Amino acid sequence: MEYMKYCVFIDVLGYGELVKDPTKSNAEKIQTLNSIYSNLASSLLITINEINSVISDKIFIKSFSDCFYLESTNLLALLYSCQRIFNDTFGFYTNLPDSEYTPLIRGGIVKDWTVRFKDLAAITNNEDGTNPVGLGVARAYWTSEKTKLSGMRLIISEEVIADLSLINYSKNGYDCFAQEYTYNNILNSLFLERITENEDGCAVNVYELIWPEAAMSSCTYDYVTQLNNIRQNFNTKSLRHFQKTALVVLKGLLLSDCSERTAHIFEKNKIELTEMTT
Repeated sequence: MEYMKYCVFIDVLGYGELVKDPTKSNAEKIQTLNSIYSNLASSLLITINEINSVISDKIFIKSFSDCFYLESTNLLALLYSCQRIFNDTFGFYTNLPDSEYTPLIRGGIVKDWTVRFKDLAAITNNEDGTNPVGLGVARAYWTSEKTKLSGMRLIISEEVIADLSLINYSKNGYDCFAQEYTYNNILNSLFLERITENEDGCAVNVYELIWPEAAMSSCTYDYVTQLNNIRQNFNTKSLRHFQKTALVVLKGLLLSDCSERTAHIFEKNKIELTEMTT
């Protein structure tokens, strides 16, 4: 039996602030949570079901509290799934009305051992269901939550990177790494950047996935407008999450293809995003 898996932990940022918010009634909090998780669950299920239909090493998914967990032995499928999930999530979160919470997610991915035990609730209710247990689960959580890296980002551990075939990539003055993959018989690339220092000034050796759609298509500028729409939701304490999210969107913009026709829009959005990161 194969115990080594690629494990992803995804957390919804701002959950604690929302449920403890003294200005909201419990009914308002429940309504907001229902909106968040019904939309997020729908997005995850659509993505995972679509990808699982074309791969043999299926992606396993589990939700608990405000978190989601994924695992698979197919690394490229898992990374592509995360890129889709992050991209889609940013799109629908920023369109939710009257948001008082930080509408972002953050994730970590590692490679380590896990096993699945029978879920206690499933046993009680005479249903099928398992829970993942193991070092992979713990390290995926730690990589997401404890590496001191803010914002809507997928942080990737070094042993995962060792299983990729990265090439140096440069565009519009931005240097990063690219990983080619094929989906629906079309050759595409995932883009990643190495991080050597966290926000406490401590040395780290991790990478992050550049998830915005701009990294996958030509001149996608919607996220700049969406960032402007949600900026009011960030106070002094949480502003770092906004700034780091704007930075990864900027990186995605730099990776996009820009024609002469849209060059002025590209430059305008580049300036706006740069201002948001400081």
